[in-house]
Amino acid sequence: MHPALLLSRRIRLRHLIVATTIAHQGSVREAGEVLHLTQPAVSRSLAELEEILGVRMFDRGPRGMSLTDAGDALMPHMQVVVSEVGSLTRHAEEIMSGGRGRVRVGTLLAAAADVLPTALLALARDYPEIRVEVSEGTPDRLYESLMSGHVDLVVGRVMPLAAMPGVDSERLYDDDVRVVCTPDHPRAAHAGSLGDLVNDAWVLPPTDTSLRGQIDEDFIRDCGRTPVGVIECVAAMPLRSLVLGGELLAVVPSGLFTDELERGALVALPMPVGGTPVAVGIVRRAGAELTASAAALVQSLRAVVVENRDTAGTDPT
Repeated sequence: MHPALLLSRRIRLRHLIVATTIAHQGSVREAGEVLHLTQPAVSRSLAELEEILGVRMFDRGPRGMSLTDAGDALMPHMQVVVSEVGSLTRHAEEIMSGGRGRVRVGTLLAAAADVLPTALLALARDYPEIRVEVSEGTPDRLYESLMSGHVDLVVGRVMPLAAMPGVDSERLYDDDVRVVCTPDHPRAAHAGSLGDLVNDAWVLPPTDTSLRGQIDEDFIRDCGRTPVGVIECVAAMPLRSLVLGGELLAVVPSGLFTDELERGALVALPMPVGGTPVAVGIVRRAGAELTASAAALVQSLRAVVVENRDTAGTDPT
């Protein structure tokens, strides 16, 4: 019998679930909590998998478990298997329940602004039996969640996710960003460059996001350095509270805080930020078939974008 076939017969699904969960959580302890297993049981399953494959999957360091070169090469294959099994069970659940299912969506700040909440409300009206779970995160964490099957799709800026292996993306619309603050902020009437504000206190996206990279490039181009006083935040609710506190400037997607801007609780500074508009859309694992519930959310997202475009009277391209 071929050695590869022998190996495949020894590998169990639990081995792959444990390995992908450790990669996603970053530690044996947290993986055990997610899987409701003891740490010794998680460690034992990982050791069995490494013995079967003949490679060490993880290095243990002060910041937790990190993939070795071999683990980094093999993990995408394991994630595909675990994700496909997850899709299989979710499809079976929907069939058994007569179409009632669950959709798990990851989101970045840009999508949390307007389109995703509107689409979720429409989905709830049309399909009240569907349960929806929404989680926010950075591109790296959402990519791990997508590839491991912890989320069905990601809605947000398609880059850098679209450049990562094993994914497909669909553009919904183009988005730009703006600087906002309260009307009584000392910079509320500022009309200069972003670099003029480098010494102010800011709330900005995390450093590993594409938007933060664009913002930092603007600061460096304007004044040769980036701000020091920065609070990093990607979640819409705490970001709103921070900005409305009156002491911070923030760079946010154009669809965020529209209500606050319309009623004058916030003002947008007249300055360009982040270069040209970027695509916001849907990212999913390549080749994976969406469940009926996830497909319904995709259709709802598309419908909201079309409605917004028709209302604004803009060209989709």
